[in-house]
Amino acid sequence: MTLVAVLWNVTQMRLFANLPNDGSQGAMLIFLRDSDGKRCPIFWQTRCLRRTPRSTLEAETLALVEGAEASVYLANILTQITGRKSISVRCLVDNRSLYDSVYSTRQVDNKKLRMDVKAVKNMLVSGEINRVDWVEGSQQLADCLTKKGVSPNKLRAAIGRL
Repeated sequence: MTLVAVLWNVTQMRLFANLPNDGSQGAMLIFLRDSDGKRCPIFWQTRCLRRTPRSTLEAETLALVEGAEASVYLANILTQITGRKSISVRCLVDNRSLYDSVYSTRQVDNKKLRMDVKAVKNMLVSGEINRVDWVEGSQQLADCLTKKGVSPNKLRAAIGRL
């Protein structure tokens, strides 16, 4: 098994304004994955987002920025520990509008949100993160960390899969 892995970051904000004072819950799961596809969770978190978003797109973007920053930080620590040149960071999102915003030349309407989308684009350009991929909502592993009543079975299966 090698550490030439992809830090697989799953960020999720599913219930917009689902907390008191119109706050939104965000969650991230970060897996270390090797070249054979074996993976191990190395970090997970669920908490209220830093600022109160005005839309689902903004909430999803905030969760992505936090998840990407945490992944880059962990990748840097792992490269120092292992002596590797780099570890790839791949972010997965289930919000198609967010995915489109990251790869579009068109700016989003919300000016605060523009800065967050630009931060993700800058991380892609600089190589801090290698890519942002869209996945179906049904494949989102972090749902059980942000939504009441969602079964954790998908997450358990992903962790248990070797």
